[in-house]
Amino acid sequence: MKNKILRLVALMALVFFNSLSDGALAADALVDGFAHPPDSAKPWVYWYFMDGNLTREGMTADLEAMKNAGIGGGIFLEVNVGIPRGPVVFMSPQWQDLMANALHEADRLGIQIALGSGPGWCGTGGPWIKPELAMQHLVASATNVTGPMQFSAPLTQPRPRTPYFGEDTLTPELKKEWQDFYRDVAVLAFPTPDGTNRIADVEEKALYHRDPFSSVAGVKPFLPSPAEFPALPTNDCINPGNMVELTAKMSADGRLVWEVPPGRWTIMRLGRTLTGQTTRPSPQPGLGFETDKFDRAALDAHFAAFIKKVLAQTGPHTNASGGLTMLHFDSWEMGSQNWSSQFREEFQKRRGYDPLKFLPAFTGQIVTSPEISERFLWDVRRTAQELLVENHVGYLAELAHQNNLTLSVEPYDLNPAGDLTMGRVADVPQCEFWYLGFNSLFSVIEAASIAHTCGRPVVAAEAFTSLPGEDWKADPAALKPLGDWAFCSGVNRFDFHRFQAQPWNDRWPGMTMGPFGVHWDRTQTWWNMVPAYHEYLARCQFLLQRGVTVADVCFIAMEGAPQVFRPPSSATTGSPPDHLGYNFDGCAPETLIERAEVQQGNLVFPGGTTYRMLVLPEQQTMTPKLLHKIESLVRAGVTVFGPPPLKSPSLENFPQCDAEVKKLAQKIWGDCDGEKVFAHSFGKGRVLWRKTEVKPGEQYGDYAAVTNVLAGMNLPPDFAADGPIRFTHRRDGDAEIYFVANATKKPVVADAHFQVHGLVPQIWNPLTGEMTKPAQFTTSTNGETVPLTFGPGESAFVIFRQPVAEIDPVLSLTRNGKPLAIIQHSPAIILQKATYGVPGDAIRTRDVREKLQAQVDRGELDIQVIDLAKDNDPAYGVAKTLRVEYTVDGKPAMATGRDQEMITLETASASCEPEAKLERDADGQFLLTAKTPGRYEIQTARGKKSAVNIATIPLPVEISGSWDVSFDPKWGGPAEIAFDSLDDWSQRSETGIKYYSGTAVYRKSFSTPNLAPGQKWFLDLGIVKNLARVRLNGHDCGVAWCPPWRVEITGAIANGTNELEIEVANLWPNRLIGDQSLPESERRTWTTHNPYTKDSPLLPSGLLGPVTLHTEVQSRFEMK
Repeated sequence: MKNKILRLVALMALVFFNSLSDGALAADALVDGFAHPPDSAKPWVYWYFMDGNLTREGMTADLEAMKNAGIGGGIFLEVNVGIPRGPVVFMSPQWQDLMANALHEADRLGIQIALGSGPGWCGTGGPWIKPELAMQHLVASATNVTGPMQFSAPLTQPRPRTPYFGEDTLTPELKKEWQDFYRDVAVLAFPTPDGTNRIADVEEKALYHRDPFSSVAGVKPFLPSPAEFPALPTNDCINPGNMVELTAKMSADGRLVWEVPPGRWTIMRLGRTLTGQTTRPSPQPGLGFETDKFDRAALDAHFAAFIKKVLAQTGPHTNASGGLTMLHFDSWEMGSQNWSSQFREEFQKRRGYDPLKFLPAFTGQIVTSPEISERFLWDVRRTAQELLVENHVGYLAELAHQNNLTLSVEPYDLNPAGDLTMGRVADVPQCEFWYLGFNSLFSVIEAASIAHTCGRPVVAAEAFTSLPGEDWKADPAALKPLGDWAFCSGVNRFDFHRFQAQPWNDRWPGMTMGPFGVHWDRTQTWWNMVPAYHEYLARCQFLLQRGVTVADVCFIAMEGAPQVFRPPSSATTGSPPDHLGYNFDGCAPETLIERAEVQQGNLVFPGGTTYRMLVLPEQQTMTPKLLHKIESLVRAGVTVFGPPPLKSPSLENFPQCDAEVKKLAQKIWGDCDGEKVFAHSFGKGRVLWRKTEVKPGEQYGDYAAVTNVLAGMNLPPDFAADGPIRFTHRRDGDAEIYFVANATKKPVVADAHFQVHGLVPQIWNPLTGEMTKPAQFTTSTNGETVPLTFGPGESAFVIFRQPVAEIDPVLSLTRNGKPLAIIQHSPAIILQKATYGVPGDAIRTRDVREKLQAQVDRGELDIQVIDLAKDNDPAYGVAKTLRVEYTVDGKPAMATGRDQEMITLETASASCEPEAKLERDADGQFLLTAKTPGRYEIQTARGKKSAVNIATIPLPVEISGSWDVSFDPKWGGPAEIAFDSLDDWSQRSETGIKYYSGTAVYRKSFSTPNLAPGQKWFLDLGIVKNLARVRLNGHDCGVAWCPPWRVEITGAIANGTNELEIEVANLWPNRLIGDQSLPESERRTWTTHNPYTKDSPLLPSGLLGPVTLHTEVQSRFEMK
């Protein structure tokens, strides 16, 4: 163990805490909600059921386990991911009875349930959806003829396109319906163009095929502007003026009789067919076609066949805090749709022109010119987006509200709309972020942006989703860093993916969702300790759901669809991406048009979210409707940054639309060209623009151009720190609420600068519930500076409420006449051996020790295994394993992981603490808490001075020697055994301990010298694998689930002999591995998915220590 004393350059870099009196603040709703978070602040779970595996007793046990663990709600989804079917048939009377009972039980327990909008985890549909009400495509066949001649022959009937997920997703019955359904739309003939040019990427532009942005490389976040395409010779394009409609000349059997004029002609037969998209991954009885997303009649049919039947079983429901309260529309995984029975009529009504003569553009043919064809397809996508929002997702929200329910929506990936536009109909916009798997972090920014601009208080997240590889290895400590990032990015409710419904109460770990998701189940080894983590989340979520977000910049998203909102890459840093000092959001054009107002020169949205600047995408096009809105905003005082548009992207009211855009842009931008003139005043506001490089695949220029303008407006960053600290900021009435988190696994000492004036900072610790106040901070015209000291991955709220004028801050605090020091402990991590490759195959394994040691020396303790294959893959195409043997302060440790997994090199807690802290008691007196003896002196801003002497402080004492340990024989461990020292269970010789999974209890007696008044005592557990509950002399001292692995024992420790009891829970893999060496009849575990073999590496387990007593001494300053 190595302690380093780091001298601070200035006393103001030290943070001291002022405890807030519970009594003085008892009536404070913010304090009360933080101390005792309401149910609305609790995390949720995805409550997944495997096809037909439902039981009454299992569902009740699940819900009671959720309640006891501090979970506030669950999203009900029933799916088929390969687990053997159960006996309960989806939507049968038995199923409905079980569902109704579960909803009544949830009502009884005060747990909210969100019902998935259909069978499976995406979309709406089922066997009750007939082909006419299913998703459809426009398809075409072409026949080339040369006239003059009389043509009399059947035209080839266009074939349906292959479903996005393939024909294998269709049952024989569904496949026949998919093949048989066809309805004619039109027959057109036109002179065959001379050229062979085609519309680029027409599959995507015409909404036939779009891969998920999160998981397929190369998917465009947005499509190029229609203004960006060069002209072609007219004879290379279809001339609509020469087009002939022949629909009436074709008979019902497809035969066309037509006198062909001279020349080469193309006859195109167009019709509508099914996309073939089915509910997925649906329970088998729920398999059917997805509903037509453009037709309200389709959703009506689905709502009546599924959701209404569930509602009928539960009866009238008015309890908003329990039972069925919400519908949930999960991720869009159903491909694109571009047609329906009423699409032509809807298009004409909305766009103002008939699409008929432009329909060949769906096949890639160029009509009139590339730009005109691109404009038409832009209008197709816009119409599809409007129909999707108005007739499906938005209509689902209407139906939910009519039934006293709300709606949550995940509005991203594969959908034919702009994500921000689709999501704005949700009562609860939802995103997702993965613990292991796809990169969907962009959706976090999107969901937060939707909530902030639409006045929605909750930003939910499908949290910690995982592809195969998690395998019961995730625990709360592993999830906390990514979770804190999500909080800083705008999320304020976690929906854990997933809580697996357990139909049995006697099998462990029991039912799984195959290999998917983190195992957030009641059968977890550590489930009775997880409430401590959930309480941390609830405290955070309570404060982060208060008030409104604080941000300076609003990016308006591009018009058009489909589209993923992405801020410029220069606006974030790191991975996962952290926003820089100026926070921002994105805004759908429709939201800006309908909801944005101007107050005191700022852009304001419903709910009160306020922005200092509106930033436009670097595009040449804009619709007149949006440009008129921007004109009104600037005229009223808003500052807008971005280029003037040149034309409309649409054929709506063409060509007058272009003239209107040009005229309006000249009026607003004047001579501002971004090269010589960078600003133009208009009305009470102004427009600014400076040309900067726009990176490929991005919508906006360099963010520095925007922040430089903000700085020039005398608007410093909302937050800055001279260390790796991420943040988010909310305003609740007069309270400024900042959440700040150490983004690294290293201790951090940093000055944090907040854009707050005249208010005293308070530090609220969501891990412990402690609320404190810095005695030292600085104020200036640029805001307030608060020194922060964080251990690895630690987080806190910094809250400003009380006026500074009421406080006499401390100007100086010294120890023995010198500035205070920071006591830092950094464990020495030395890699002894690190190999990556195929176990047992030396040829296909390579040494990565040197590479990883360099990473560790930089403080990077998380290792993404697959990254090691990038430079020199030792076994291409083969799954590989990383094995690392290392020491922590000389104590051996080991970690292993496979491709697609991330491993963490565990250490005893690194720490970074001041040698003393200064607090105020309930009477406002200064209370010193010292770790180091000496003479401490303070002086306040009003000239008051005082000193205290701390003569002695007991040194840290390791509780070493033997321990009595009790394992649960049910899981193979000995009921009683003595450990000579703290050992890793997986390294013990006893098979019952080596392969043990579950909870063991460590017991030990220790003596203390006479306790003295003013002492605070702590128990540091060292390394814990994986959670621990401490009891001392019969007192429950709490659960340690993350660094620092420490609990306070002041109220429990006694003079003389003390009885210590530490419950430690590890993870399931070791028992699952051990059982692979036993006959099935002797195995202690049972699960539907066990990825382990008898040779899989075991995980470190148990209390590894060292366990150490630490003492602090408190003394009050008598002020003169």
